Amino acid sequence: MDAVPKIILVDDDPIMRELASAKLCEAGYLVRQACDGAEGLKLLRAESADLVISDLDMPVMNGFELTEAIRKDDRIGDTPVMVITASDQGDAVDRAFAAGATSFLAKPMNWSLFNHAVKFVLRASDDRKALRIARDQAEAGSKFKDSLMSVMSHELRTPLNAIIGFGQIIGEQFESQNDKLHREYADYIIDSGRRLLNSVSDMLLASDARSGPIAVNETDVLLGDIIDEALSAMEKTLSLAEIKPAVKLASSDIEVTCDRILVSKAIRKLIDNAVKFSPKGAKLLIGAALTRSGGLAIVVKDDGPGIKAEKLDEITAPFTQLDMSNKRSKEGLGLGLPLVQAIAVAHDGAFRLDSAVDEGTRAIFSLPPSRVRAAKDARADSGGNERVA
Repeated sequence: MDAVPKIILVDDDPIMRELASAKLCEAGYLVRQACDGAEGLKLLRAESADLVISDLDMPVMNGFELTEAIRKDDRIGDTPVMVITASDQGDAVDRAFAAGATSFLAKPMNWSLFNHAVKFVLRASDDRKALRIARDQAEAGSKFKDSLMSVMSHELRTPLNAIIGFGQIIGEQFESQNDKLHREYADYIIDSGRRLLNSVSDMLLASDARSGPIAVNETDVLLGDIIDEALSAMEKTLSLAEIKPAVKLASSDIEVTCDRILVSKAIRKLIDNAVKFSPKGAKLLIGAALTRSGGLAIVVKDDGPGIKAEKLDEITAPFTQLDMSNKRSKEGLGLGLPLVQAIAVAHDGAFRLDSAVDEGTRAIFSLPPSRVRAAKDARADSGGNERVA
């Protein structure tokens, strides 16, 4: 059986207290009375209650002061407060709500509506409590999942590195013996281990991004070195896709203050995404230029099938691809673009996609002027050095 709601009625007028108390008891509520705010506050702290109904004009401690005191007390701060005010006090209601009141009743009292108003406030309070409980449970569950993901990621890295390392050793032995079949098996082990290790690293990074900006290990690095590093890591992927990307940089000597590993990862994710959703032999452009504000824009452009405008925002959500069914043809967790977004945010930069169906996709990763020192030959919004990787 549900507990009977307890109401603390605070009013310096004894007749008003008795009338209101009688109406509340008639409706089935448990009522405690207090003659001023100080007594009401003491009673609330000692016994707690589901609702406080208080007059505003009282000696010792008025209704405004009582409401403020309740809101400042962590133990009773969520208790709903219904204030009673004279109808000719126009600004009293505003002051009461500013102090933290939940609702109000006007004098002279409409007793036929009194219990309905009380019932409404109590029901709304119950709803807020349920929402708070649901929110707390959701936050606790989210923290648990993030903690579990973090622990699992760290625990998986050590055995995966061992698998990859010993796979390389075995592969080299088979290579020296000219045993191509078993060397191919060893390569499968290495590639699978690296793929799983990359997925684990992505999940850990995504977990970090959920709890706030990703920690950035800043260093000064040349733009050309970052691009070369990203291309080197994607060499096998590009080769299998028969894609030779054109690289067009305003200058390879632009110096960037950033987390080299993270920015290189972001560029690799953009290249991998472009290759994954483009046909074999597709054109791929990797460019970088200074913006008019002095920032740096790194662009990865493909001539693949493109993306519908209404899908652009959707695919930057975690664990999302255009097709996330078990029968999808493209592998991956759907974390690539969300991680690029998180890395850009961690560097005070920005990330956006421009695309249209049958017109390809352009991904733009931008860094702010504070992180860029331009080389003398770099020109805003133009490319200087062009080569094919």
